[in-house]
Amino acid sequence: MHPRILLADCDSYFVRCAMLADPEGAGKSDLVIVGGSASTRGVVTSASYGARKFGVHAGMPMGAAIRLCPKAVVVPVPGEMVSRKHHEVRAVLDEFSPVVEAASVDEFYLDMTGTEMLYHDEPLEATARRIQQAVMDRTGISISIGGATGRTLAKMAASVNKPFGVHIVPPGGEAEFMSRFELSDIPGVGPALAESLRRRGAIMVRDLVPIDLPTLVSWLGDSRAEWLYRLARGEDAGRVTTRRPQKSVSHERTFAQDVADPEELETRLMMLAVDTGASLRAEGLRARTVTVRVRYSDFTDKSAARTAPDPIESDRAIFTIARELLRGLLARRGGGVRLLGVGVSKLVGDEEEDLVLFDDTPGGPETERDRTLAQAADRLRGRFGKGALIPARIVKRSPKDGTRGRGGSQE
Repeated sequence: MHPRILLADCDSYFVRCAMLADPEGAGKSDLVIVGGSASTRGVVTSASYGARKFGVHAGMPMGAAIRLCPKAVVVPVPGEMVSRKHHEVRAVLDEFSPVVEAASVDEFYLDMTGTEMLYHDEPLEATARRIQQAVMDRTGISISIGGATGRTLAKMAASVNKPFGVHIVPPGGEAEFMSRFELSDIPGVGPALAESLRRRGAIMVRDLVPIDLPTLVSWLGDSRAEWLYRLARGEDAGRVTTRRPQKSVSHERTFAQDVADPEELETRLMMLAVDTGASLRAEGLRARTVTVRVRYSDFTDKSAARTAPDPIESDRAIFTIARELLRGLLARRGGGVRLLGVGVSKLVGDEEEDLVLFDDTPGGPETERDRTLAQAADRLRGRFGKGALIPARIVKRSPKDGTRGRGGSQE
């Protein structure tokens, strides 16, 4: 029995969510750009297919995007709608497969292996089209679907007929399918690796096939060489799990103007600690390591981390550790800060730990009261909005800089 894996990829997801959130504005335009403000250092999160024809793409400065497409409707990321539609799409997919994995907010893997009798031996493409139509009818979200015997091939197949397309790689046709792509099209082959291979004469996947494994190992090292060697021949062992272990949670902000005042930076650090703590608790996790990242005005990045003997989850504990790390970074180098970030890693679930006595946390151990207060704050913000409960330090200073944020591991 061959594995049957589908990748459901939401088409221009953030744009579609923006259209659904604002049907009288963004919903009536073919030219929509989602992202930060052009008056600050905002960047494009996503662009409609119409705007993409003008050269607009994710990651470019919003100011440049507007110059390319001046008639576009520019809207911020509709966070509430993005979250709601993610769960709605997932609920539909769960009805078609016993194993569904959310790879990101807008990508879902389905393991259809062994469901042939359930669907009366209909072709996998026919099943995929029924899934596609069900998601559209019940959520308003367009998806493209790729199918193959492995995860990576399914992901690449989903990109072939976007938007609202289906492409299935038949068992035995994997190598032929891969031969059409450039190496840089493979998920996991970044610009540096692609350039390294290009210098050796390998641009297309088919250029790699004649190269033996020992030679590839001498170029790339053992693990990466074997992975690429097999994938170039259509051998993809990637499978679907109901939940992939989360490695980190982080939030960061790029400021409209460089910030040099240490007190102001600590206030903004507190905002990030609150966001990071909320994301951590939403996943039912605690963290052992806190990391602070600073990018200076000359684009130099510096970071510092601290690993504690016991995991934490409260905003207070995250902030107090992060503040000590930030002070250490600023003591080694002053000057304007362009970006500030807080991350947590070495995550564990609530069920894996008893009450933490974090004796060496700056400001004292994390207590049950800290956790109770943090969880109560989460409930209030969930019911009344993010601004329903804000730390007093943030309210007093209330910086208005038009910052833009980026969630870390959930992206």
